[in-house]
Amino acid sequence: MYCRDFMIDRKEVITVTEDYSLANTLKRMNLYGFRALPVSNYGRFAGVVDMFDIYQHVYVDRDVNLDKALVSDVMHTDVAYVNGTDVIEVAAKLLTQQRVMFLPVLQDDTKDQFMGIIPVNRLMRIFMSSIGMDYKGNRITVCLNNEKGELSRLLRQLVRAGANIEGLMPIQMSELDGDNLQLRVIVKFDGDMDRVELACQDANIKILTKNAK
Repeated sequence: MYCRDFMIDRKEVITVTEDYSLANTLKRMNLYGFRALPVSNYGRFAGVVDMFDIYQHVYVDRDVNLDKALVSDVMHTDVAYVNGTDVIEVAAKLLTQQRVMFLPVLQDDTKDQFMGIIPVNRLMRIFMSSIGMDYKGNRITVCLNNEKGELSRLLRQLVRAGANIEGLMPIQMSELDGDNLQLRVIVKFDGDMDRVELACQDANIKILTKNAK
């Protein structure tokens, strides 16, 4: 899936322009409950203005006047972004590294054509969907060897046990005994927990945790 499939379209994004006053920008942030806003000039992405930076310039550095200064006086232009056809993993990595609240999505092969944003909570929704948070089924966490075919082996056992898989997510690579790696996988399913346990035991698949609905 691409970033454009998960973004909030620019028509729905709360933005400001470069010539917006800082006073009105703060009012806009407070009105909508945001601490940072994209700066967009008629469909062209220009940067990001952050509430912390406004306070820093106005009340700490005292190099701008709240009523007279404009967004262009304090906004960031060196902002991390993704293109519309970047895979969603690119956005997840950047959001983790940059510690920002959202990523601008720009049109491919352009430097400023604004398409929308991907907020952090969109990534959290993807995570929640992947592990079946919206379903009330049973849940197990299993430990697999980091080898080809291990996930297929797990799925075969779940199917044999009559489980209807509602969510499956590899969540952690943990180093054991030097170079040996193991993969922990969360599985959410609708079905009989006892049958699933027996199927995993038959395949020598270790269940670390289990929660029945």
